[in-house]
Amino acid sequence: MVIPIIGARDYIEPRGYFIYPCPSCKVDRVFSVYDTKRKLTLYFIPTLNVRSQHVMECTTCHNRWGIPDGERDAVMQRLRSQEQIAEELQRRQAAAIPPQPPRQRTYYQVLQVDQEAERDVIEAAFRRLAMKYHPDRAPGPVAAAKMREILQARDILLDEVKRAEYDRSLGIVRRVEAIRPEEV
Repeated sequence: MVIPIIGARDYIEPRGYFIYPCPSCKVDRVFSVYDTKRKLTLYFIPTLNVRSQHVMECTTCHNRWGIPDGERDAVMQRLRSQEQIAEELQRRQAAAIPPQPPRQRTYYQVLQVDQEAERDVIEAAFRRLAMKYHPDRAPGPVAAAKMREILQARDILLDEVKRAEYDRSLGIVRRVEAIRPEEV
């Protein structure tokens, strides 16, 4: 006797996400968990569930693995929503990156000039900033601290020896123009 098959369909129902070491990637990854079902519709017989299986898929390498029946309950307890997984990944990332100390500004940044700035440009920048942050014009502790910083930057950048030493400490290399011999 032959039973005609009218149709077969695969259904995928998302269950959630969890973080687990991926066998392919070799690091912790986010896995999607699906409940896959194959249903057959036969002639004169109602739809039958032929196969049902839980599958986990690495969201990075997209490899898929079936979840054994013995581990299904343990995996289901670990499932989280997308929002919960995103929060967990942010927590892990924040814990992995040590906070970096704030970068100190260079004297060039303090005076707002280029590293190749000439003496006249540095003096003009100093005068402009001194007019803005002088304690007589801008009262307050911030202005006084800013003015001290501007004065220190000017003193270093206007002294050729101190500037060359400071540039070396920053890793700036100044090229000395070659002197051409006089042609005879």
